[in-house]
Amino acid sequence: MSETFHRFGAVDDIANGQSRAVELNGWPVLVCRQEDKFFAVINRCTHAASAMEGGRIRRNTVSCPLHGARFDMGSGACVGAPYLPLKTFSVRVEDGQVAVAVPDTPPGPEHMPIRGAYPAG
Repeated sequence: MSETFHRFGAVDDIANGQSRAVELNGWPVLVCRQEDKFFAVINRCTHAASAMEGGRIRRNTVSCPLHGARFDMGSGACVGAPYLPLKTFSVRVEDGQVAVAVPDTPPGPEHMPIRGAYPAG
């Protein structure tokens, strides 16, 4: 499957320990920053299909705000629970700009978070 890098924004658009949900080429992406490293994962928990946006960033993991499952931001692996891993995306930083590689094909319904069905936080 081919992928293309899409601009997320400037390095300063996201603070350390924070994340921001964006849609890139139709894909729901959560861009995270920790210790000046950038990560990108799909903005859809593999357990309940809820958005990962608003989850806690800590020790290179992002937590699902719905049920607290933690996922390694680099590999997508779930830490301490038997849930499937999150899809991860390649990130590059050049000239102060952050770009994320997403598939050229559109996402399917299995990639989209269920919005409005679950309370945030």
